[in-house]
Amino acid sequence: MKKQIFILSVLSLLFFPVSSATLEINGGRAYKYSPNELSTGLNMGVYVVSPIDNLTISFTSESSGNMQMYTFTSSGASAKLPVAGAQQTGNTITLAGGGRDCGYVVEQGDDAYYFWVSTYIPVSYIENDYTYSNICMSARIAGEGITIPYYTITGSMDAVPRKIRYYTWEWDEENQIAVSDVLVEEEVVPELDDKIVITSPYQKTLITLIDEIPTKWGSPASSITTAEEFEPRAIFLHSSVSQTDSKADNELEVPLESGVLGGSAPVTVNFKAFVNEDNYVAWQIFRSEAGADDPDPVIDAIYPVEELSYTFKDAGTVYVRLYSENSTCMEYETYTVTISESFIDAPNAFSPGASPGVNDEWRVAYKSIVEFRCVIFDRWGQEVCRFEDPSMGWDGYYHGKLAPPGVYFYVIQARGSDGNEYKLKGHINIIRGRN
Repeated sequence: MKKQIFILSVLSLLFFPVSSATLEINGGRAYKYSPNELSTGLNMGVYVVSPIDNLTISFTSESSGNMQMYTFTSSGASAKLPVAGAQQTGNTITLAGGGRDCGYVVEQGDDAYYFWVSTYIPVSYIENDYTYSNICMSARIAGEGITIPYYTITGSMDAVPRKIRYYTWEWDEENQIAVSDVLVEEEVVPELDDKIVITSPYQKTLITLIDEIPTKWGSPASSITTAEEFEPRAIFLHSSVSQTDSKADNELEVPLESGVLGGSAPVTVNFKAFVNEDNYVAWQIFRSEAGADDPDPVIDAIYPVEELSYTFKDAGTVYVRLYSENSTCMEYETYTVTISESFIDAPNAFSPGASPGVNDEWRVAYKSIVEFRCVIFDRWGQEVCRFEDPSMGWDGYYHGKLAPPGVYFYVIQARGSDGNEYKLKGHINIIRGRN
């Protein structure tokens, strides 16, 4: 990293003069674009001028030291040639009637100032180009007059950005919804053959090129639009997920890695897909030793719906993949769901009515119990309580009254997410002081 910083510092010394200077093309009637100075060396920018105006360049330095003006072509600034007709008056050097579609260098002492002058090209038409190889990610517009070229000081060709407008879909992360008809207006550097590549719109939309360059010399801005709406191939695929949290106080906490769903079974997860156009969409459920990114998993179940509510009851890790495709493109994203192994334990005492709110209900401690039944008897075999939900318990009441202190017995039959069968028997002591 230190080497890179050093190299950039050297380049900055070569390309960027210490003193400040001003450059005026055609009396300010020129469109200026400022490309990356380090990569192009054009520390004074790129200027686009009217095709009918005579070129006038006026460069003003902070000092009145001797200045020389040179021109260069696509060969780069190393092949620069002196400019005839440039005149210096004080700290300003002026060139009237110079050439265009070429670069210029103004040198003063150890300082060098580089810029390029391009002739304006109007855009005559644009159309959707579906032959683009990366159409699943981007869209390409072809036309005539899109590319206004310039060259760097090393002779590399580049182009002045053009402003493009279209509509698309956008994902609202805060509200977890897809938003359509989102206006995009951006400047994009064209390719060098009158084509321009943009991020693919996710909806049918006209694409417009907005040309404000002529306003710099008093001509009106213009815009040109594709004759037909762009038909998206790229797939917009996002989803929202919510896990039903019905965790009881006596259900043990299951630690999960960040971003992983699941916990103590049964776990119900609600999945909702957002996909553009009429693209096929389905939820795929699978297990895989290769993990969530398995490119070719063995699918256990497929649900071709946008919304899916699924209850996970089996221990282990399962993957839920949202998959979408059309005749050209494919997208997917995958969720990880981990269900814990089962556990159950029963206490042997509680004290209903003794200290309200403290140990006044008998309940098991558990996790991932998917089937459950508990029956409680008194010492004479009389059933006093029955329930089939492990989150429930016995409050110590029988026939509307607190059961007397003493020993009671429970019988539990249960099954866990991992297939374990539980048959538990034991005693319960009701502890309460006698009045």
